[in-house]
Amino acid sequence: MLDLLQIIQVVLKQIPNLLTLFNLFLGCIVVLLLVENNLEVRYVFIITLICVSFDYLDGFIARKLNYKSEIGAQLDSLADLISFGLVPGILIYNMFLTAPSSSVGSISSSFIPFLGFLVTLCSAYRLARFNTRKSTSKYFKGLPTPANTVLIYSISIISNYDNFISEIILNYNVLLLILFISCILLVSNLKLLNFKFKSFKFIGNRRRYMLIFISISTLIFCGIYAVPIVLSIYILTSIFTFYKLKN
Repeated sequence: MLDLLQIIQVVLKQIPNLLTLFNLFLGCIVVLLLVENNLEVRYVFIITLICVSFDYLDGFIARKLNYKSEIGAQLDSLADLISFGLVPGILIYNMFLTAPSSSVGSISSSFIPFLGFLVTLCSAYRLARFNTRKSTSKYFKGLPTPANTVLIYSISIISNYDNFISEIILNYNVLLLILFISCILLVSNLKLLNFKFKSFKFIGNRRRYMLIFISISTLIFCGIYAVPIVLSIYILTSIFTFYKLKN
């Protein structure tokens, strides 16, 4: 009986790591799909949303079962670097390839798309910084890599299926601006609300529930167009929470 309990405990301890590995596995599939370009971005996005779910669940389960480990923390960041670091880099690279290059020289148009992977470098830096700093349950420092990935996906999907907005976004100058903002948000020290619930009581989680409600409502009415709006509200709410102006 004791042996059985020990086996169960060992299995339970590995559940968070298994979820992390599955996130990594799906992330690798997403990379291949984006590189080979044999599936529409909006469908690849669904796989990445599953990665986001597993990324949240592995930490949540580890905290609830009190099975947090150094290996789990490092493994989580390694998986995130693929699913939420390399993937947005490829998305931006692909958007540069799609954009007309008439505004720049032929040499520049061959080099500039590779700048998309700056977001991968900034994601790696953010993840490394997260692992070396004392974690807090109140806020993140810098935009989390999953949120940044969802933002880049939304821009890519909108540019693929909205001709009017596509003409605006698929421009080298606009894409460079998007890349710059993304990189700055990732490596900044901006305090942003996290969603690590210690409990699900409304008291103490009022702003988190408010953001969730606004996000769901906006997504229902605006679809993929809601993502940049929700992210902006998230950042503004965080600024109001942690950087209240003094009279």
